[in-house]
Amino acid sequence: MGRTLSTLPHIGFFVDRFDVGGSELNAVKVAEALTRLGVPLTVFHVFESGPLRERYVNAGAELVHVPVRGLLSASAWRAMRLVKRMCDQRGIELLHTHCVYTNILGAGVATLPGRTMPFLASRRWTGALPKPSLGILNRWAQSVASSVLVNSPSLVDVVRRESPFSRPVYVPNMLRDESFIRLTVEERSTRRARLGIPSTGPVVGCVARLAPVKDHVTLLAAWRRVIVDVPTATLVIIGDGPLDAALRLTAAEPALHGSVHFTGELSPDTVPHALLDVTALASLDEGFPNSLLEAMAQGVVVVATRVGGIPDLVDNGRNGLLVEAANPDSLATALISVLVTDVDGMRAAGRATAEDYREQRVIADLLRLYERLRMAQ
Repeated sequence: MGRTLSTLPHIGFFVDRFDVGGSELNAVKVAEALTRLGVPLTVFHVFESGPLRERYVNAGAELVHVPVRGLLSASAWRAMRLVKRMCDQRGIELLHTHCVYTNILGAGVATLPGRTMPFLASRRWTGALPKPSLGILNRWAQSVASSVLVNSPSLVDVVRRESPFSRPVYVPNMLRDESFIRLTVEERSTRRARLGIPSTGPVVGCVARLAPVKDHVTLLAAWRRVIVDVPTATLVIIGDGPLDAALRLTAAEPALHGSVHFTGELSPDTVPHALLDVTALASLDEGFPNSLLEAMAQGVVVVATRVGGIPDLVDNGRNGLLVEAANPDSLATALISVLVTDVDGMRAAGRATAEDYREQRVIADLLRLYERLRMAQ
């Protein structure tokens, strides 16, 4: 990849939390891939605990807790000074932030006096941020950054519009080789049985946090129509979140005939999409969902809303189907279509698409970006 292991750059990651989410999972997978190559890695983190923390530890990364109670608080100032001091002491050659909060903190680190080093911000969302002030600060961070890593082509233009002096670079999310390993019929049947998923009929799943933006409400409304045409079908909701109780209550309605099953959160290492025949994502907004990429790697047919970066991945009619957001009828029609027709061509096209996102290719691109930024400093 252009450098020997002895000269690979020491990288600093700056993450907000260790919870399970799209951006958080992508960050830890990148960390694991880098450390396997011998890249020295220090991970600064705002929150101290969470389910993904152990993966960083097992990867051999150095973890440094930098608590922040608010972006405009004295604790933020102390955190930025601490990160700057430790980067200088450890000879960290590049600081890579992974969310809006650490983008802003990272920009603060980059503007402190002293030794300069490249600062790589990240942009993985398309919709509005929860507070206007966050948008203002993130636009500043994007302008300060040496470059802004975006994970879908559509975000390049978004970043340029928001921050005219920014330098966005597209590096996609990645898939490990394990994501392509498919279960045998017997293995899949056994795993479904353990989770109480029926062994007969097609299985449609949604792997997503149970939060309003994922719009499971529209998915359940569409499902009422689907089971009229395909009564043997089962919908499996995989994930956890604040809407869990409300969604379970809706799913218990007699109109759904007990056809909806909840598994709770499943470890990503179990490759949840291996359980499914079709994946459905009804999101109101998305950056670039790992969930759909993982589904394609498994040869699972994708039906998703035409929002955010999803059209960058799903070519409607070729490797999946796109529908309008918040439209149960459109979603139901698409789901029925893939359940009652031959979609082997779509499955094959999805697997071919996923090949472009294998870990080796993406990490090579990321290391080249790190090197360009380091050399330009």
